[in-house]
Amino acid sequence: MKTFLSARSAWATLPLILLALSFAACEDDDSLTPQSTVLTGSPQSVGDGEAWTEVTLAADGEPNAVWVVMTPGALENLPTGHAHAHEFLLPLPAAAGVPPYDHATLDWNEHGHAPPGVYDVPHFDVHFYFISQAERDFIGPNDTTEFNAPLPAEQLAPMYLETPGGVPRMGAHVIDLESPEVNGSGPFTHTFIYGKYAGELNFLEPMVAESFLRTQPDVSAPLRLPQTFGRPGYFPASYAVHYDAAANVYRVGLTDLTLQ
Repeated sequence: MKTFLSARSAWATLPLILLALSFAACEDDDSLTPQSTVLTGSPQSVGDGEAWTEVTLAADGEPNAVWVVMTPGALENLPTGHAHAHEFLLPLPAAAGVPPYDHATLDWNEHGHAPPGVYDVPHFDVHFYFISQAERDFIGPNDTTEFNAPLPAEQLAPMYLETPGGVPRMGAHVIDLESPEVNGSGPFTHTFIYGKYAGELNFLEPMVAESFLRTQPDVSAPLRLPQTFGRPGYFPASYAVHYDAAANVYRVGLTDLTLQ
């Protein structure tokens, strides 16, 4: 009887042992780890290719990156003859809902822009706007007071400089004094700029030289952040310029987003 009961007890505990082993197997099997979700905006024609936005969601559903994506063809046969940037409007994915971002633009600067000797090379400005297109339309060329209104100290990132004047339908620029092209230690390849209007931050702007993008780079840089962005939302701790060989696309975006 004792032998029979011991055997029966062993059989009774077998399902528990198998269950425990199955959990252990799941923990060790990376293929079962939840993957990020990528939401994609509507592609727009750019040069001989396309560009669109992407929002990456972590396994918990929280956004952790927002990108502008370009195919290699987007670097070819771009508009010419423009004195100012040629803007490509890129809507965010309809299902994304990543405040405070309303939309993005990819601005092609055939001849670069001021200041001379700094940003006067062909490059892309990638804008992630906090404001709507309608609000941008109200920003005019003569809004000197709004362009030059200083940011509150808590919205100015360390070692960033507010530049005078501004751009219609955009705002004024706050540049990185530690970037090589500004401090004289090297040429412009990529940088990060804050945008403002009427004393408030209104866009975030990675910039990248066309020549640098063609090297198929893979760079990520931490950001010096203000104490506050003046509004709630998902804000980056870094930005990245990345060529994805598997997908054969270029990505420029805001990364390591956290809710603030």
